[in-house]
Formats: sequence, C-alpha cells, structure tokens
Amino acid sequence: MAKLTWVGKFIVKELYAPYVVEKDEDYYKDLRKKYKILFDTAKNAGADEESLNIIKKYSDGVKKSLRLYYDGSISKAHNLVKNLVKDCKEDPLAVNTIINSEAFPGVKGTEIQFFRARLSDDAKAFKAKDMLHLPLSMRGKTGNYRFSIPGIPSLYLGNSSYACWIELGCPPEYKFNVAPVVLDGKQKIFNLAVMSRDWSKLNELEEDRVHCWLKLLVLMIATSYTVNENGRLFKSEYILSQSIMLACKELGYDGVAYFSKRVSDEIFAYAAINLALFTPYRRNKKYSEVCEHIKIDDSFNYSMYKQLGCGDRERTYNLRLVWTGRTTNIGEYRKDRQFQYAMTEFCAFDKFLFSTWSDKDTMEWGNALKE
Repeated sequence: MAKLTWVGKFIVKELYAPYVVEKDEDYYKDLRKKYKILFDTAKNAGADEESLNIIKKYSDGVKKSLRLYYDGSISKAHNLVKNLVKDCKEDPLAVNTIINSEAFPGVKGTEIQFFRARLSDDAKAFKAKDMLHLPLSMRGKTGNYRFSIPGIPSLYLGNSSYACWIELGCPPEYKFNVAPVVLDGKQKIFNLAVMSRDWSKLNELEEDRVHCWLKLLVLMIATSYTVNENGRLFKSEYILSQSIMLACKELGYDGVAYFSKRVSDEIFAYAAINLALFTPYRRNKKYSEVCEHIKIDDSFNYSMYKQLGCGDRERTYNLRLVWTGRTTNIGEYRKDRQFQYAMTEFCAFDKFLFSTWSDKDTMEWGNALKE
C-alpha cells in the first residue's frame, strides 16, 4: 500500500473554492490553471503515482469534455463526463443514501433538516404545495441553473435557512419565506461537497478512499465557478455541472450535494450545503416522483418570525447541523467577521420552523401532493 501522508500537506490557497472570473471566456483558461496547481501540489507533496495518474486522467477528461462541447460534439462530451461519474460509484464517499451521505455533517442515520425558500412581497405563508418545484403546467418557466436545465427542473434545498438566504441573493427579510423539509432518506446522491483542505473523511487514509476523494475534487473544482459577466445567455461554468446532473440521472442517482458557491470561502459552507434533487416530469403527472418521498410544511415569513416575542422565538430542536463535532462558522476570514451558525438568528429560525411543525412525525410522505 502506498504512503498517503502527503494528503496532510495538500493545502494551497489557489484551490480554495469558490472561484470567480470576470468573463465567460476566462472560465476554461482559469480551470486549466487550477488543474495544474492541483497536480503540482500533489506531486510536490509526495503523492503516489496512482494518485497523480487519477488527477491527470480526470482533469484531462474534464478539459476534453469542455472542448468537445465547445466544438459542438455535445453527445461525446456528455459520455466522457458520464464515464468519470460512473467510475466513482464504488466508494460511499461519492454515492450514498442521503441520510448516510458524507456530504452532510453530523451523525449518520439521523434526521437531516432541509429548507426550501421563496420570495414574496407579501408576508404570508405559502402552502406546502407552493414550495415544491414548478408543476408540469408551468414547465415553460423552468430555467437554466447549475444542476438543472430548461424543461428538466431540480428541487433545490439547503441544509439551513442561511443557505437558502444566500442562494436567493440575500433578500430583505420581509420577502424571505422558508419551509422545513425532511426526506425519507432513500434517495442516492452524488457528493460534490468536498474540498482540498478537509480530510475528515480520510482519517483512515485508505488508498481507495483517497483516490475517490481526488476524483471528486477534480469534478468539484470544475463546478465551483461564478462568472461576473452580465447579460449572458450561455454559461460555460454550468456545462460540466449540468452534464454531471444528467449522468447521475442516467446512472440511477437522485441528486447532487454541493457547497454553495455564494460563500466567501468553502470553509464557511458547512452551514450552506445545497441538495439538488432531480425532478423530471412524469407523463400526465403534475409533479415529479421525488415529491412522494418528502414531507414539507407551509412556509413562514422571516420578518414575521422576528416580530414574535422571545418565548415564541426561542424554541429547541435537535438540528443535525449543530451537532457536527466541528465549529460551523459563517462569514469571512477576519476574526471579527466569523460567526458560529449555532449562535445566529438563522439557527434559531431553523429550530423554530421544525419545533412548530407539530404533525411532522404523523404526516404521510408526499403530503404536499394531497392538498
């Protein structure tokens, strides 16, 4: 077995996601630089030959897929990505059921609390059904997003209300309406919530696990860009993530977990983990099958919550995100701008939403479809 102590030296600031470039044309050029840094860092740290070969194979595969896409060979580009995703499936670090996935901090097998948000000028609750994905009759409004394409939406959830808030662009609190969500946990998801300086899942330093981590790391880097250029109809930074989404669907997976790209640094994203559940429409059905496997409550307006008395706001609930064995901070690197999620109003709001969901345990799965 190869020595894997080199992983502990695997820290370089240029690989801290998310990444920002100014123009669409800068994406591919910057990605090539990131992959060179990744390879050189591993090599200088003393990585074994197989690890170096994995980094090269996967980074070359991603770059070739992008070139094929740009050249119009979209089918070939997608098949290449699909093979990369398929190659990860044997390790539970990459593919597992939601409740046991390494993507979400906390004790495996315990309930994961998710949240779904919508904006409105009216401080009123949306019914549970209104918090689902767009129904078939509104397919024409489905858009182009990181892990969904027009006509084939995904149901985006966050592991905190904070995650939802930043994904919606940090809206005024009077517009911010949030609903609590739980899933039956049977869905298989692909884990892209990895980073170069988090080795918490590699404590055993098992060779196969480290190699799987490297594969996911290469894919994560390519899907962690934002581009500042306004007015674009085409987004290069979505090519690979959307191809991964389609590949996962073809391989029988139900979604993708990933760190929010709206945080200042990925290290502040443990309280901002997104789950994109694939929701393809069924013939003659308004909603996707995944809606039959979730429970969701009516939303509650954040500004309304802030108006409640302390006794009503200060609720308790065993949020999995709080009990992770690590400090889950949000904010920036500056010491006076870092805050523990557990001490924020977002955490208190999350506890409130679940503690006031009185019929959660007796509610049938797919409750929103019965309204």
